[in-house]
Amino acid sequence: MEILEGHNKFYVNDAQGNQVAEIVFVPTGDHLSIIEHTDVDASLKGQGVGKQLVAKVVEKMRRENRKIIPLCPFAKHEFDKTREYDDIRA
Repeated sequence: MEILEGHNKFYVNDAQGNQVAEIVFVPTGDHLSIIEHTDVDASLKGQGVGKQLVAKVVEKMRRENRKIIPLCPFAKHEFDKTREYDDIRA
């Protein structure tokens, strides 16, 4: 599975090129981004795709020296249970 980067999002396509998972984030100000939405197709549920998408956003925001507000319920849950994300949470 390849995670692709788009405009303010990371996503996964299936073999036919249809998007089957995405995480959407919005830069706000100079050093802040908001994770607005995470969606994973039922065919991928339970495979850790959502976690991987959150991790990609965290990786990108660390490189860009930005903090994250996880408004999306799934992302918020991941931040709540992943202590390694405490440093980047706004």
